[in-house]
This record gives sequence, C-alpha cells and structure tokens, in this order.
Amino acid sequence: MPYLIPIIFVLLYLLVRQVWFHLRKIRTVAGIEKISLCVFQPDLFLPEVRVLYKYYFQGGVYFGSGYMLLTDFLDQEEYEIYRNLDGLPVLETGDFQIVSEERIEHFLSIRYPSIIVFIDPVEPFHSLIDCLNTKSMGVPT
Repeated sequence: MPYLIPIIFVLLYLLVRQVWFHLRKIRTVAGIEKISLCVFQPDLFLPEVRVLYKYYFQGGVYFGSGYMLLTDFLDQEEYEIYRNLDGLPVLETGDFQIVSEERIEHFLSIRYPSIIVFIDPVEPFHSLIDCLNTKSMGVPT
C-alpha cells in the first residue's frame, strides 16, 4: 500500500504532462529539404521514407526529421519498388517507372514540397510530423 501512492502520483504527473503538451502545440507548415529511401541491405526496401524538413517560428529557423509512409506521397496508389539488374532502385506506380534513388526522391518532393508539423512553442526545436501539405505554397501571379 505505501508504494501505491507514489506510483499513482508519478502516473498522474505523466498524464498531465502529456495532456499539457497536446494543448500547447502549434500546427505550422514546414518545407521538405530532403527525402531518403529507407533500405535494408542488400535489397530490402522499407515502405517508408525519411523526411528532413525546415520550418520558421518566431524569427528562428529550425530543422527536423521524421518518417512517413511511401503510400502517403503516392496518394494511396499501388506501387512496387525493387532493384534492377544494374543495382539501381526502380519505383513503379501506375504509368510511371522511375529509375535511380535521386530521381525517386525528386519525384516525391515535386508531388508534395511541404508538410504540416506540430511544434511546441516553449521548445520549438521539438516537432512532430502531422501530414503532407496538399495546398500550394506558391505566390499567385
């Protein structure tokens, strides 16, 4: 019984801390800097990509990274990724067949150039990827 009260206080503290973080987080847009395919050597491609991003908050520039599913970038389309006989990765989706890792990453970053992240205003270097940004960030001419 004497151990139960401190354990309850610790669990209550962790719950309040988690709720407090979710109440104060802010949604903002971040630009994608680089996309990398996740590969287990020698030939196993994971169904996710590593995303490096940059965002601005209160006069500062912050960088972050996270992982997203490849199907998020491909609009839930069927795809196949494998290595060809030359050892280059090939992404097949619909009518497209894209060869080489650089071209695949470029294709994915052209489709969605930005993402939406949650940041903590007290510690803005802590961020969490929410989703891809489907709206254009360009300036109308």
